[in-house]
Amino acid sequence: MSHSKLVSLEEAVKDIPDGAKVGLGGWIFNSQPMALVRALIRKGARDLDLIPVPSSIAPDMLIGAGCVRSTVCVFISFEQFGLAPHFRRHAESGAVKVHDLDGPGMAGGLRAAICDLPWMPIPDLGTDLPRHAPDFYRPLPQAPGERKMLAAVAVRPDVCLLHAQQADEYGNVQHLGPPFFDVMLAQASRRVIVSVDRIVSSDTIRRNNHLTKLPAAMVDAVVEAPWGAHPTASPTAYRTDEAHLAEYVKASAKPERWAEYLQKYVLGAATHDAYLDGVGGSRWAKLAVSESTLV
Repeated sequence: MSHSKLVSLEEAVKDIPDGAKVGLGGWIFNSQPMALVRALIRKGARDLDLIPVPSSIAPDMLIGAGCVRSTVCVFISFEQFGLAPHFRRHAESGAVKVHDLDGPGMAGGLRAAICDLPWMPIPDLGTDLPRHAPDFYRPLPQAPGERKMLAAVAVRPDVCLLHAQQADEYGNVQHLGPPFFDVMLAQASRRVIVSVDRIVSSDTIRRNNHLTKLPAAMVDAVVEAPWGAHPTASPTAYRTDEAHLAEYVKASAKPERWAEYLQKYVLGAATHDAYLDGVGGSRWAKLAVSESTLV
């Protein structure tokens, strides 16, 4: 018989140990698991090895809060707002070890983990990444005339944090927009934790079963966190909060201002509800679903 996997934010992250390999889903300014990230920071997580797919504020905030020792990533970017401030600073200083992968390397590494294989073959695109990340790329032998291939070493998170639009209490998760890399991350990870904007009935899930990208068997815990991707977008539900992203980047420029930001929006907002109150109702009204958020 199915059992409820619905837990609080604090319960969802409490068993993530220091030193864990943590995958982060979403895509740049879409569906970043921000409520879970803030809960992980409040928990005092340390020495995490991050595995973000093309990402932005989720890994950057964890790095800025002192939770991270390394990252395996394709890129961490703030797009029109410039470079990811904490990622750049900690990468340049060596405080965070960065393993650079390209898209095929990340996808191949996740596929290897999904298939329980040590590596997966991918085309050699002629980059110098095998020289810079030899632990993740290995040249494969080739016969004359064959295309050059690399072995992409398995990338296997201990746990991944994802955000989607809705799920039932049993952990059947539905993406109402693109799922990005979330399905691959979930399949490759030992544990899967998902925050959703709303919990719906199992009847709703069954009526729209084509939207279920993660069935309950793949999900260990689900958290109801309305606006849980903020300040990134949750496709079909709300838009990216560009004003808040600009505030984040500005606050990240100086240590004292960053400390104030963390206190206001993370450490001092002891619950997700407190965070929502701190951002303010008028902000939510401006970001709410409109024609521009429908996909």
